Amino acid sequence: MIFALLLVVAFLAVPPVSAKDGAGYTVRPSVSDAPEVVQRLADTIAQGETDRHQFYVGSGVAYLEVYLAWHSTSDALALTVYSPSWSCIGTYHDNDDGIEDGNIHIDIVPDSSPVEQGTWTFNVYGEKVSSPRTYSFNLYEH
Repeated sequence: MIFALLLVVAFLAVPPVSAKDGAGYTVRPSVSDAPEVVQRLADTIAQGETDRHQFYVGSGVAYLEVYLAWHSTSDALALTVYSPSWSCIGTYHDNDDGIEDGNIHIDIVPDSSPVEQGTWTFNVYGEKVSSPRTYSFNLYEH
């Protein structure tokens, strides 16, 4: 019980990850219980490689939840997110969700109105990869 309470307090103490000025979105460590998966994929990446994944997001979405998992703290991946209008929401790393655990688990919340409808782009970059690394990517609409 005490561990769970400490975990909640530590999570609440983590500040939101800042998005680029003017992008119109706030990015925070995810606090969501994931609904139905909108998009799911698995892929492999090598050192210095960039994998581009694009997903269509429909109308009326309040926010996006992104979960990139490679489950190894010895390797490092980076995730750059672009809206359909090609605004760079930001580049995120393992510890940007408050926990260094081989995952990036963030929510992308519009500052006003619903999430921009259209094709979102997610670039996964092999920042420090010792050998080809398998990862999974899930995108949820809320």
